Amino acid sequence: MSSNSLYYPRGSHTRNNCSPLRVQLLILIGFVLGFLMALGTLLLYNRFQLDTVKQRQQTTATEYWKTRYMTALQELDTQNDILHQHLNKNLRVVCMVLTSPNQHESHAKHVKATWGKRCSRLIFLSSEMDADLGAVSVIEPEMDTYDDLWKKTREGFRYVYDNYYDDYDWFVKADDDTYMVMENLRYMLYAYHPETPIYFGYQLVRYGVPYMSGGAAYVLSKEALRRFMTLAFHNATLCPRPQKFGIEDFYMGICLQNVGVHLADARFALSSDNKPKFMPLDLQTYLNPDNTTKISDWLYKMTPHRIEIGLNCCSNYSIAFHYTNPWSMYLYEYFIYHLRAFGVQHHQKSLPKKLTLEEVSELFPSNYTAGDKLLFYITRGTAR
Repeated sequence: MSSNSLYYPRGSHTRNNCSPLRVQLLILIGFVLGFLMALGTLLLYNRFQLDTVKQRQQTTATEYWKTRYMTALQELDTQNDILHQHLNKNLRVVCMVLTSPNQHESHAKHVKATWGKRCSRLIFLSSEMDADLGAVSVIEPEMDTYDDLWKKTREGFRYVYDNYYDDYDWFVKADDDTYMVMENLRYMLYAYHPETPIYFGYQLVRYGVPYMSGGAAYVLSKEALRRFMTLAFHNATLCPRPQKFGIEDFYMGICLQNVGVHLADARFALSSDNKPKFMPLDLQTYLNPDNTTKISDWLYKMTPHRIEIGLNCCSNYSIAFHYTNPWSMYLYEYFIYHLRAFGVQHHQKSLPKKLTLEEVSELFPSNYTAGDKLLFYITRGTAR
């Protein structure tokens, strides 16, 4: 055995000759794997970039939509604020609310805390002064009863005429259990000039004579109040004297119509709406979801139009609801002025068109003079 065999075992030359091929193969495999990994990484990165761009575009589009939407809402709110401020400034409304000392705390103070604060001036007509409430005495305490409501109403209008006539345009008579939406009142009144002799409300008919419901509230223009005080107030032929059991709203209707004041059924006061806006009953009675409340027969008999119940009962621009307890007043406050349904907008973009006296006369014609009828009812003793 040669000495070389000690250092080079059999077959060693063959294995050494194959090593470069294996190395090259491994390098090739590594290169391919690296290429594939790089390609995959590049594809994933491109996909990530694409998704990022799409997401950015969607985010930008969403932000743009939100910005445009909020801008539109702000523009609408700004426009509505301008209209609202315009109405508040240009339609100066006195609210005279009939109450009594035993209802200052239970009813009247809740009127002051809710809808009354939106009047240009709020006055409570009572038989006892109350500076904190804003109540004035217009009648003797012993006469502060339902049977003397006509005298109290007359004296209330006398007080308002003597103290506030020059500074205001419209004059509301309401009860302390009436809730009013003053924004809707001003919106309706905008089309009419306070110099026009007119008064609005819920029309009833008694003995063939139309008039406005007192409980549902009624509104006199400046000229209507002037005619009542200067032409009717002291004229017993045109306007009944104070007497027990006098029907306040019925007598008021006779007095006003006898001096040429237009009786305006508020159903037709807005050209776009012909549903009642001054409601002589509470809203629950009209909605009547479970038949637990019923509209009284007297209202069916005295209302010269069909009375609807359910959601079609009343105008979307309703103004007044009678027989509203204090709890319901705060409920109205919440739903009208606090609750918001996102994306729901019901605001008007414009105000009603101003009407001329000729247009008012055509819309609310005066068909007769009630003077002879007044004397007939008084002499027959049918004033009650």
